[in-house]
Amino acid sequence: MIDFQSLEQQCPTCHGHGRIENPKWAHFWKQHDNLKNWFRSLNTEEQLTIAEKMLPEEPAEPMFFLCKLCHGRGKTLTSEGENLIRFVRFWTNPNY
Repeated sequence: MIDFQSLEQQCPTCHGHGRIENPKWAHFWKQHDNLKNWFRSLNTEEQLTIAEKMLPEEPAEPMFFLCKLCHGRGKTLTSEGENLIRFVRFWTNPNY
């Protein structure tokens, strides 16, 4: 019987999420959160107009990038899993 747990492991690059956060967006959200506490005494309209002027523009890039190591799966093959895939490809492909 095949132990499927031994064939795959969590992706070390994305830690199983399948995607990697864009650092430009992380910087944008950090600045956004820092502005929240600056305007507690002002009313909402004043807060919004001042914050809009102070915030940098949103990055034009996506918030997340697809992980290149696991291709968005969140898991990678172990050496045992790679050996099994090579075995299956060899026996299923007549031109191998």
